[in-house]
Amino acid sequence: MTRPDNSTGRPTRPGHIYAVDLVRVVTFACVIAVHTVATVNPVDSVPAGGAEMLLHFTREAFFALTAFVLVHRYRDRLPVTLFWRQRFLLIGAPYVIWTIIYSGLALITTPLSPSATLIQFGRNLFTGTACYHLYFLIVTMQFYLLFPAFRWLLQVSRGWHHWLLAGGAVLQVGINAGLHAAHPTGIAELLWHFDGSFVGSYVFYLLLGGVAAWHADRAQTWVREHPVTVVVAFLVTGIAAEWWYLSSVRAGIPVPAACDVFQAVMVPWCLAVITALFAMGTAWAQRQRTGFGSHIIEISSDRSFGVFLVHPMLLWAWMLGPGEWLSTRMPALWSTIVAFGVAVAGSLLVVELVRRSPLSLVLTGKRRMRTDSSVHSDRSEPSVSSQPIRLGAGRL
Repeated sequence: MTRPDNSTGRPTRPGHIYAVDLVRVVTFACVIAVHTVATVNPVDSVPAGGAEMLLHFTREAFFALTAFVLVHRYRDRLPVTLFWRQRFLLIGAPYVIWTIIYSGLALITTPLSPSATLIQFGRNLFTGTACYHLYFLIVTMQFYLLFPAFRWLLQVSRGWHHWLLAGGAVLQVGINAGLHAAHPTGIAELLWHFDGSFVGSYVFYLLLGGVAAWHADRAQTWVREHPVTVVVAFLVTGIAAEWWYLSSVRAGIPVPAACDVFQAVMVPWCLAVITALFAMGTAWAQRQRTGFGSHIIEISSDRSFGVFLVHPMLLWAWMLGPGEWLSTRMPALWSTIVAFGVAVAGSLLVVELVRRSPLSLVLTGKRRMRTDSSVHSDRSEPSVSSQPIRLGAGRL
């Protein structure tokens, strides 16, 4: 995974896998889409629930991609103390600041006493519930903590990775089925409400990303050589997921439960769509290394984590303002499309301004951007990047 630098004789960082850039951008766009659908439409809207059912792959894709990037970056060497210090800073600081911001915004619509505000903030900080997307940072920090053991597992199981993945898939089906059907009581019920904030809820997807990174060349070759298999799996599992959702609704299950992300049917769908995205990214990376489109993907990938953090605030402001008025005067589909465009454009604008300010590190997890810098300084040498691969939360 490393090779000597021609000028210094030192090992260079692993080569940047450009397929990741496109996968990251598409996945973040789908995150904004699923949040927009859920925000704009009534909770009992059957069409909206059907869209959410298919878009709910995003969290699984995030965790698979995060594991992929970390294993690719640190397969041969892991300075544990430095790893923890850098990553907990780059994700921990934005997590605390955005928890404060979203906790404060909640007070606008639901005022609390000073003592209740402090208690609520402490609860939000501990559980990642200041806003519906901050669970991702909580789970990522848990994975950072466990990553040395995760990397060791991949090392000692070399030659058995296919069995590791198979076992993880079976376990994930059981986890999803158990969480979806669970009706706990007492303290179990309290913990059950935070199932999405626990790293153990995503075992298979972390293993999928880690194993794919360990065999990155073979993974890219496989998706290039089996496009029909990838497309068929994508279509079949997508249809199966929608059929399951509609059957559940017809059986009287409420829409939010029918499109729940933790269902057994979601495991093959998430695997298929993650594979399809990786195949699409691999094909793009082969054909598109320079030019305007490539530059747009690079810029979008670089800003995407900031957009992820910001966009719920834009959606909230939109629905408090013209969004609610607009939704009563046009069909739900068009109202959703307009809100999505506003959220994307507004978030990109906010992030672009923040990245050039002294607050860039604490608000976006990335250091302040100089106006004369580029995303990749070594674009002419695609095999080895002088920058870490950026994916998931923070600068990876």
